[in-house]
Amino acid sequence: MTWSIQQVAKVSGVTARTLRYYDEIGLLRPARLGANGYRFYEREQLLRLQQILLLRELGMDLATIGGIVDDEDDPADALHRHHRRLLDERDRLDRLAATVAATIQHLKEGTDMAAENLFAAMTPERAAYLTGLPKKRSAAGVLFTDDLGRSLLVEPTYKPYWQLPGGVVDVDESPLAAAGRALSRELGLSITPGRLLVVDWVAASPNRIEGLLFVYDGATLSSDQSSAISLPPDELGRWAWCTDSELRERLPAHMFKRTRAALRARADGTTLYLENGSAA
Repeated sequence: MTWSIQQVAKVSGVTARTLRYYDEIGLLRPARLGANGYRFYEREQLLRLQQILLLRELGMDLATIGGIVDDEDDPADALHRHHRRLLDERDRLDRLAATVAATIQHLKEGTDMAAENLFAAMTPERAAYLTGLPKKRSAAGVLFTDDLGRSLLVEPTYKPYWQLPGGVVDVDESPLAAAGRALSRELGLSITPGRLLVVDWVAASPNRIEGLLFVYDGATLSSDQSSAISLPPDELGRWAWCTDSELRERLPAHMFKRTRAALRARADGTTLYLENGSAA
């Protein structure tokens, strides 16, 4: 289904002028332009707009939002993280509301409220410290091979390149748990990843934000396991066993170097630290 810019403005509450501005700065491109120059949007753009508005509600600026939504590996993962942030914010407001309600009750009863309780959930120094701590994006992938030594890649429907199966690490989730969760969602396989092969720090760029990428050993898949792979059609178009030349062709340069390093680490029984895909 396709929506005009006026229809998107109506359902989202965002003005057409703002939508045009988002297009101008590269934050939200329309799916296509009509012959008359009108902008038209599809469900992918509406989901991206939802993410943008959620992050705006959390107080982020447009430049930061652009980096986050451009680097999202999976729409469902992105919404899950935003949902977690909203729940955390709700919990914080609930604690503040409970403190205010207790204060009102003590005032009505003419009783004294303990001094420490007056400021429950309101410690500005602690809040300022926690807010100021750096936040780092993390993602986890899994390296699988077949009997011929080829590596498994998946092709996202929302990216122009292939990648290892995996996903973004959620709030309060370990990279290993995130990798296992991604395998279940992306491949339909219930597999616990093996040992850590690679940690890769990736610098910020115009198309991504800075972060840490973890690659775990998925070992060799049997023919039965390969036959059982089931992809979510709205997220992944296809999967394939790839030779080294096919890895080079289908992966961005830093991902290709990371995957080659993971293969070496598996063969050598080591764990490698990389920066932008290369040994530091």
